[in-house]
Amino acid sequence: MRQLQIGDRVLGGDAPCYIIAEAGVNHGCRMDMALRMIDEAKAAGADAIKFQTYRAETLTTRWAPRYWEDPPTDGTQYTYFKQSDDFGREDYETLFEHTKQVGIEYLTTPFDLEAVQWMADLGMPAYKIASADLTNWPLLDAAAAQGMPLLISTGGATLEEVRDVIDHCVAIGNDQVALLHCILSYPAPDEDMNLRRIPLLIREFPEVVIGLSCHSIPDPCVTVPTAAVALGAKVVEVHFTLDKALPGVDHTLSVDPEGLRRLVANTRIVEAALGSDEFVVLPCEERARLYARRSIIAAADIPAGTVLTGDHLIMKRPGTGVSPTRTEEMIGRRTVRDIEEDQLVTWDDVEGGEPAD
Repeated sequence: MRQLQIGDRVLGGDAPCYIIAEAGVNHGCRMDMALRMIDEAKAAGADAIKFQTYRAETLTTRWAPRYWEDPPTDGTQYTYFKQSDDFGREDYETLFEHTKQVGIEYLTTPFDLEAVQWMADLGMPAYKIASADLTNWPLLDAAAAQGMPLLISTGGATLEEVRDVIDHCVAIGNDQVALLHCILSYPAPDEDMNLRRIPLLIREFPEVVIGLSCHSIPDPCVTVPTAAVALGAKVVEVHFTLDKALPGVDHTLSVDPEGLRRLVANTRIVEAALGSDEFVVLPCEERARLYARRSIIAAADIPAGTVLTGDHLIMKRPGTGVSPTRTEEMIGRRTVRDIEEDQLVTWDDVEGGEPAD
């Protein structure tokens, strides 16, 4: 199975799931809030915090209509994104430096070529490509040219488009790819999450790391991304906010610090529980196997010389005697000594002893 390296962490293979807190622009372009989000993501146990870097002017036309449910002002994407593009290069440098001080990885989703270059100058260790830019090959080419891993979301894509983008990345010299299963809906209803696509992607693309970028509204147990880990996701990205009650759909579908802590804890529990597919008796099972299984037991006092029938025998714990699987081999044997009720019936108790294999 493929592995990638982001900073000092390995993604894929037997490595723990890599958890990304997607801050996006939930900081509202307030530096104090963005810095606090970094602190909270680190405290919750996330491996990385990810922002979004864009300019409304290079992201959308001024007339492109909105496509998500959120009270509009004039109904355009431009107006919406213009409210959240105040951070400039120096602001991202401040965030990057703070992540280094705190000890959490800094990532961002660049939405234009300038942002790609900014992040290259900062030394960002991987690039996230949004689902909507999976076919934006000029942007993808610029990010891939940095020689860093690419985390590519698959929301709204066909399987053929996913295959095309992987082939394209390899063709231009960057095979360090992770695919994040994603549903391109804000929010994505639980019934549309289709987590079974994760095992499908693992089968179809064994050469890349597979994960999840989650847009579902988290329940108190953060069930959907936790289930993704059980299905094989090696990267999980969840939207992150300091307060789910803040206005805007992105805050609604985000986890807060407590939800992020729960996700991290759930993930580590699931990883421990998944264990190995080697079907062997475990050390923790040995005593129960010995004492909770059953043996052939005398149902009543059995005198010596008795030809055993089913009525003479009962199956009881512990499993330290002859297994009930061999009952038919015991029936019809003549006992060579008295056997007390509730005692093991052993091969030494019957003529001929244990049958040869």
